Amino acid sequence: MKTMKIILYILLFLAGSVSSVFAGRNTTGMSDEVEYRFALGVQLGTDIGGAIPFPFKHVPSPFNPYPRLFPSLGAKLSFPITSKWALGTEITYKREAIDADARIKDQRFNDEKNDVIARFTGSAEMGMDFTMVEVPVYAKYTFRNQKDRLLFGGYFAYAMKGKFNIQVNEGFMMTDEGVYNGAIEDEPLRINFSDILDSWDVGILLGYERKLFTRVEIGLRVSCGFKDIFKRDNQYFDYKMLHMRGTLALSYNLFDIKPPRLNPFRHRG
Repeated sequence: MKTMKIILYILLFLAGSVSSVFAGRNTTGMSDEVEYRFALGVQLGTDIGGAIPFPFKHVPSPFNPYPRLFPSLGAKLSFPITSKWALGTEITYKREAIDADARIKDQRFNDEKNDVIARFTGSAEMGMDFTMVEVPVYAKYTFRNQKDRLLFGGYFAYAMKGKFNIQVNEGFMMTDEGVYNGAIEDEPLRINFSDILDSWDVGILLGYERKLFTRVEIGLRVSCGFKDIFKRDNQYFDYKMLHMRGTLALSYNLFDIKPPRLNPFRHRG
């Protein structure tokens, strides 16, 4: 409930700020086809994806992902510039999760039993889970049919909770210098990297949106993070792991704020 209150406060702030900015705008310079100053809507969706090693040469082989789907809930604001171009922003509460089976080679970890930094190689199960608030900002281009749109821009995300666990079922361990240190057979090796996860992300997005009805729209987008999900000073990963996901969203426009119409009979002095 506390998170939803924060989202509501941010939306009210955005709405008030945008309203005050556009209130002083000279609407005579806008295209006659622009019929509203800004629109507020709500949306429901889901995300498919997770954190992927980058550069991609570090993606393990084989690698079998199993995405877990959760509903996302948010709101959006649209600001028309011309009949074809608009700006948009959103705030969305979402959960992104994925499990995977992989063959991992030479991965560093904290061997708590022996209190040393070691490495392992073997067949592992990975689990990633992130609960976040995401704020995209983008431009939208509307085609002539006034139904299809392309959008592109960037996003900022704050992760309120994150989890990254690995369980090695078969394999072997080495010292950090590469000396064999025993097999992993009878008891799985469980490793928790959650403590070194960072709390924010930033990236780019590209998407497509279509108007289904007067107030209902459906959208599909892909996004890629620029920032490693782990803290910069972590000592376990020699590569970055970046958020990469696809988003499907259904939105409903609650209302449009109309621009003031000029009175042709008004005395102009």
